[in-house]
Amino acid sequence: MSKLTVVVPAFNEEDFIEGCLDRLVEQTRPIDEIIVVDNGSTDATPQIVDRYVDAHPTVTRLVEHTPGVMAARRAGFDAATSDIIAKTDADSRVAPDWAERIVAFFDSDAGTDHAALTGPVLTWDGPFYEFQRKLQTKTLGPLGDGGEIKSVHGPNYALRRTVWLRVREKLQTTDDVWEDLDLGLTLSETEHRIYFDPKVAADASCRQLRYSPWANRSYITGGIRTARGRNNDAAIRTMRIDLPIRFVMFTGMWVLFRPWDPAKRNWRLHRLLIPLERERRLVTSRRAHRVDRQDSMARGH
Repeated sequence: MSKLTVVVPAFNEEDFIEGCLDRLVEQTRPIDEIIVVDNGSTDATPQIVDRYVDAHPTVTRLVEHTPGVMAARRAGFDAATSDIIAKTDADSRVAPDWAERIVAFFDSDAGTDHAALTGPVLTWDGPFYEFQRKLQTKTLGPLGDGGEIKSVHGPNYALRRTVWLRVREKLQTTDDVWEDLDLGLTLSETEHRIYFDPKVAADASCRQLRYSPWANRSYITGGIRTARGRNNDAAIRTMRIDLPIRFVMFTGMWVLFRPWDPAKRNWRLHRLLIPLERERRLVTSRRAHRVDRQDSMARGH
């Protein structure tokens, strides 16, 4: 049976990391290695993770000072020693049988033909969870029974370590791109196959979806930057077509999630009119603003 390492990038996640790690250490199939990559946290994240390190010999805290999920993911994946490397986010909560299904897939006949595995993602702290699940089931179409897919979902994917070692130098290192799309495109460009299993499930926090599409514009446009960075003309065309659709989707999710209060577990429409202060700016937002300033300076403004 293959061994499994799970990598969790974390930056100032004191409110979420316990929920993530509780799920990982309580799997139906024990995870052989859990690496939390502390990406320069200034809150209580390191102390919380260290409690898990003391209590669970499979948990390790690795410090990566270079900011951004790209650097954190690379550090964690490079440190992994297992046959399979999986990634989830610090604000995510994987299903109880997540690890078991991942290992079973890669050890199966179907798994031998695939380099990576991914699955669906819902929101654990959002409203109408059962509605989310039913809607997702209906929209999966042919993928409802599993099948080939072109990319991976950031909070919920795994790949063979041998594949990681083959593609790691082909990946982008900037933080204004989507790390999961970049990996998916790299795998496709190198003729590695990705499988989608609807039963390999993980739930993420809806916290970023509570901001307006305008506030999330640097992230929403990240798909185009990712494709451009790879000089992938087909992906650029796809991302341009996808862009207005994505803005509509983020608008719908904002209308759904902004009025929802995860702590009070209630939904009040008037919250749409109340400005929501972002606890921390996205790395993509900081980089996008810096690029805008550089372009302005180059034009002499």
